[in-house]
Formats: sequence, C-alpha cells, structure tokens
Amino acid sequence: MRKNHVIGGLITFGLGLFLAYLYNLQVVEVIKGAAQPILIIIGLLALAAAIFGDSRFNKINYALAAVFLCVGLYGVYDEYYATLDFLSGFFPPALILVGLVGVAHGIKVTKQS
Repeated sequence: MRKNHVIGGLITFGLGLFLAYLYNLQVVEVIKGAAQPILIIIGLLALAAAIFGDSRFNKINYALAAVFLCVGLYGVYDEYYATLDFLSGFFPPALILVGLVGVAHGIKVTKQS
C-alpha cells in the first residue's frame, strides 16, 4: 500500500495552494513572463531539429531557431522582471500539479493492492 504517496501528494498540493495564495501577484505574472522561456525552448528545439533532423528542412529550422531565439532572448532582456516573476510564480502551480499526480498515483497503487 502506498499511503506515503497520498500523504506526500496532499502535503505538496496544500503547499502549492498556500504558495499560490501567498504569491498571487507572481502567479498572475506567469502569463506575462512565460512567453520568453517558452520561445527560447522552442528555438532550441528548432535548432536541434536543424542540426540532427532531416536535411530537407535545415534552412526552415535554422530560420525558425533564429527567430524564436532572438525574440525569446530579447523578451528576457525587455521583460526581465516578468521573467523572474514567472520563475517564482511557476513553482506553486507546479507543486499543485506534482501533488495531484502523487495523490492520483497513490490512489491507483492503493486500489491495485
């Protein structure tokens, strides 16, 4: 029986809700600050596809990588504090999600036993 998963998941979920309440302004800023890291990740994925992927699409992937990386890096420069707010506001919802996954896994394993 995996009661520890359920207990740990509930604690993590509760901690995430508390932090989301405590830092609600930062959680709201997630929307504004999330664009830059997402664009940088998409640019890096396009660059990896250009380097390791099919040679027919290299030019398109290099162009997309350049555009996404430039826009993402400029966004980090331009919206530096929003990006920092994103990083501090991202963790409470992430803790809520991890808590829910832990609870669901604990209940699933408990039902199977």
